[in-house]
Amino acid sequence: MLDLQQLHYFVAVAETQSIARASERLHISQSPLSRQVIALEERLGLALFARSGKRLKLTQAGQRFLEECRLLLSASARLESRVREEAAGRAGSVAIGHVESALHAGVLRKALRALRRQSPVTEVQLQAARSAAQFEALRDGRIDIGFTHRAPPASDDALASRRVAREPYLLALPADHALATGRRAGARALDGAPFVFLPRQATPEGRAQMLEACRRAGFTPAIRHEAAEPSTVLELVACGLGLAIVQSGLKRLAPSGVAWAELPRGFALELEVHAVTRRVPGALAERLLAALPAV
Repeated sequence: MLDLQQLHYFVAVAETQSIARASERLHISQSPLSRQVIALEERLGLALFARSGKRLKLTQAGQRFLEECRLLLSASARLESRVREEAAGRAGSVAIGHVESALHAGVLRKALRALRRQSPVTEVQLQAARSAAQFEALRDGRIDIGFTHRAPPASDDALASRRVAREPYLLALPADHALATGRRAGARALDGAPFVFLPRQATPEGRAQMLEACRRAGFTPAIRHEAAEPSTVLELVACGLGLAIVQSGLKRLAPSGVAWAELPRGFALELEVHAVTRRVPGALAERLLAALPAV
């Protein structure tokens, strides 16, 4: 395994083209520095420098190695800084995965406002992804916290979660629709009615759960149109192309021409948002969690 300190020495020698000048920059004596460079060449099994008197010139292999060393040392410095800042909970960056419904449920807004008050210099990176993809990203260290539709499998010892939001679904319908009376819609009136849904590939599990909840409530939607975004779903409803079942948090974003009704009493599905972290979360992820009590 390469020694980062050796790489640091190599970069100094490569940039100054001199053991003497590099030793002055590094504040170490020349002999140990020279030995470290030779040891690195022996470990790699190649010559990094062409030696001509006291002047050292990089070989072609040495030039390529210098470029890679700079990248590696830069990444190492960023990692060390991030770990220190996160450990102190003062700054750094936090990568957040989320399903779109977490935005509309107000979960992210609440958590990020709290984080900004406590750690105003924190860099926030948002990544929209399905629940399963977020679990994988958490395990790989690509995100620090995820907001998902479901908890990770109970058998997954690497992750921890808690439910931080739940809200009912509502029926969105054109304002001039016969069911736009403000009363609860009946299952018989919805059976076979035209609906607008998100595409199956967008949320395959969510769509299956939605259709099963409809079946249990006594009606089967006739899916006439699909739209990739919830906002587009509501636009199609406003145009009179069908009804839609959407989370209640979208009500405030609806265009004119959309009316609302409660779903039949047998419709038992609720939207849930779970906050998921690694079993031992970083300080910034913990601060986000602190703003979101379990529900």
